[in-house]
Amino acid sequence: MKFIIKIADINVGIKSIYDEVLSLCEDYISDGKADFWVEITAEDIAFEREKARSEAAFEKRPYVDFCDSYLETLAVYRKIAVKMLDFDVFLMHGVALGLDGGAYLFTAPSGVGKTTHTRFWCEMYPDAFIINGDKPLIKITDNGVLVCGTPWAGKEGLNRNVSLPLKAVCTLFRGKENIIEPVDFGKIYPLIIGQTYRPSDEKNMQKTLELIKKLGKNVRFYTLFCNLEPDCARIAKEGMDDNG
Repeated sequence: MKFIIKIADINVGIKSIYDEVLSLCEDYISDGKADFWVEITAEDIAFEREKARSEAAFEKRPYVDFCDSYLETLAVYRKIAVKMLDFDVFLMHGVALGLDGGAYLFTAPSGVGKTTHTRFWCEMYPDAFIINGDKPLIKITDNGVLVCGTPWAGKEGLNRNVSLPLKAVCTLFRGKENIIEPVDFGKIYPLIIGQTYRPSDEKNMQKTLELIKKLGKNVRFYTLFCNLEPDCARIAKEGMDDNG
């Protein structure tokens, strides 16, 4: 099947085998002309299955044999992520939260508590919402950096079809006390690369690194040591806003 979605203000044409991708993207459907197309083959799905098997073995956890239609959704986003580099857009692993007309991006390895932390924000600040709960797109523009919602949003599926100016990037660590501090981009650079989708080919990897460097020149970075108690949201927001 063929359809077009709009993410990061770019029209993406998708040619899929199964309809699960269409259902996933229903809030992003566009009637515009596609800026580019991605097409999925059986080989793409087989690649996703083998990748999932290899990752399970590496992480020493049980392998789950996902159905082809789900694996196709992963293959679609992987191809989109590579194509988006031509539009100065790249994919980061993290939770993007919107509030007061801007966005905050929280990054950390899985299990540190990004979802819990941003839930505290939504509880403390009623106008806060999740732009994307797992893999937002980051768009570099002449006027700054935008965080863009997409339907690929992790287990909880929290997402909204919006793009907002990125105020700050905050890397989370577990700590006994809640402490937020500005951090030099050079110091946090390796962690940011680790939380960014990295294409397998040299050309697109170079594009990704160039976009990350532009991110570093246009956005403030912080480290947050948090104990995952509700007050960590207030401390994080005040710390980032006071230094803005």
